[in-house]
Amino acid sequence: MAKPSPIASKVAGIILPFVVFGLLAYSWYIYIFRVCVHLLIKETTNQKAEASKNTKKERKNEMMRVIINDIVAFMTIASFFWLMAIVCYIRVISTSAGSPMNINQTPFAIMQDERFAGQSLPCYYYSPNLFDNKTLTSRHMNNSENVNDKSPLLSISKRDGQRRYCHICECFKPDRSHHCRECNKCILKMDHHCPWVSGCVGFGNYKFFFLFTSYTGIYGLWVFVTTLPLVVRGLQDMNADLDPQWIVLIILAFVFGFTVLGFTGVHLTYILRNETTIEHLADRPYDIRVDFDASGDNFEVVTVEPEHYLWERSRKENWESVMGNSIVGWFLPFKRGLGNGFVFPYSDRMYHEIVQRAQRQRNSMNLSHYERVSSSLESTVPITS
Repeated sequence: MAKPSPIASKVAGIILPFVVFGLLAYSWYIYIFRVCVHLLIKETTNQKAEASKNTKKERKNEMMRVIINDIVAFMTIASFFWLMAIVCYIRVISTSAGSPMNINQTPFAIMQDERFAGQSLPCYYYSPNLFDNKTLTSRHMNNSENVNDKSPLLSISKRDGQRRYCHICECFKPDRSHHCRECNKCILKMDHHCPWVSGCVGFGNYKFFFLFTSYTGIYGLWVFVTTLPLVVRGLQDMNADLDPQWIVLIILAFVFGFTVLGFTGVHLTYILRNETTIEHLADRPYDIRVDFDASGDNFEVVTVEPEHYLWERSRKENWESVMGNSIVGWFLPFKRGLGNGFVFPYSDRMYHEIVQRAQRQRNSMNLSHYERVSSSLESTVPITS
């Protein structure tokens, strides 16, 4: 499959946001003015005519109030979800997904004490004892702390244990970051490149993207459900007043409602499992570097198959890592989730399993080395009679 040219990707990134705004604006106009207002005027006129013949004035006013309240409720609900979709979309396209080029490369230890002069590991390596579970950020070690008392540090590395480095962006890549060829830069916790939002969806704007698809899907579903009976009735009666725009609206609402809402369901699954689209589709094993201290020289590399969810914790923790810890904030596109995008907590099960495998690997290597040395010494001992 041919890869789209950079020029085509740029043009698509410029045009498609206008297409999204245009479709949302068009659908809202048709629903509010060509459906709701039209229905309000028509039903009000009919009720007035019928009430003037055989209904008391009080009954006529009551029926009109019910009709007006229903229509206004339909318009208000649709407009709310439409407005939230617009605001969330603006937040997605105006918020950077995040770049590892902005990482503070300061090591864990504060280099003011001679005891820590040899420590060089960056602050985005993960260790349970060097991680704040409330803010989802790593912390620096104090000079009074003994590094040997800390749990081993984990990070994804190359097969030989070297840190992942992007030669295009000239920066180190922490866990879950990837280089996007379309954007030509590295993205923190990259989920996917989306031309519909004119860029990448990653750590910085993933929450807004999820809210955008959620509100857009609900808006489309509401418009579809409330407009479909009107269109079906018009087609059955062969009504000459049937507006062709209603049929167009039904098609758009179906796409917005069911397709986008299904897409939202997929990403809801990703959030609850704490994985990205890239991680879900990955078929290459992870090479996990396990540092037993902060010297940078005492480590083992463990290979983990991609079907293991490295960062899956409880569903509540997974959800809050993306949506934040404020219940009200879950529904508003103002603040992103927790953390800084540089370090992510491994699941307790996977952390202990990886560390144990690294320790067994280290012990096995030490035993092999001891056997080789012993064999060599025995071969050099002279045989005496």
